[in-house]
Amino acid sequence: MALTQTRTEIRDNVRKFSNVQGTTALLRHPDADLDEYINRALGSLHRKLTVAMPDQRYLSSTTITTADAVTSYNLPSNFDHLISVDLTIDSRKVWLLAYEMHERPQLLSTDNIVVSGIPFCYRLRGSTIEYLPTPNDAYASVLWYVPTPTQFTGDAQTTDTINRLDDYLIAYAARWIAIKDKNWDLLDACKEILAEFEGEIE
Repeated sequence: MALTQTRTEIRDNVRKFSNVQGTTALLRHPDADLDEYINRALGSLHRKLTVAMPDQRYLSSTTITTADAVTSYNLPSNFDHLISVDLTIDSRKVWLLAYEMHERPQLLSTDNIVVSGIPFCYRLRGSTIEYLPTPNDAYASVLWYVPTPTQFTGDAQTTDTINRLDDYLIAYAARWIAIKDKNWDLLDACKEILAEFEGEIE
């Protein structure tokens, strides 16, 4: 069972850790500011986890079906970075390779002997993925990718703390409070905690 925390719970813990719970502190550090710090912390934790194990903790997939003479298709709206791409041909799955830009003219050439109408290469192009050679039929392609980090949008929304990594979120958010208040002792404590967690994550 996942260990979850709501935004309210994390925000309250940030205030306790930073000792900014009084009326004056609430005015100086309103909830909206802390919510922004917490979302920044979620983004930071997501980056570290996806660097340490990109295809393990966060992994999504989507199916793109090619169409005749169409090379480019939109990526999912929550796409962060690609893990792999496979294509189904005659009930067989094959892994596609990323092509280099200098290979593109040959892959587009209609008189090239290797062009069969079955894509065997891809390249990410902005918010789209391009399949080459140009498809001549409908082929099912599965994209395995890491999605963008989840951000809090409401106080009751929960996040999986992944065995109490909410301590990382708290220290990361508290660091912004320490900088704003020029509380160097708190800042040093936050840095120490974050450094410890970086080792654990790796």
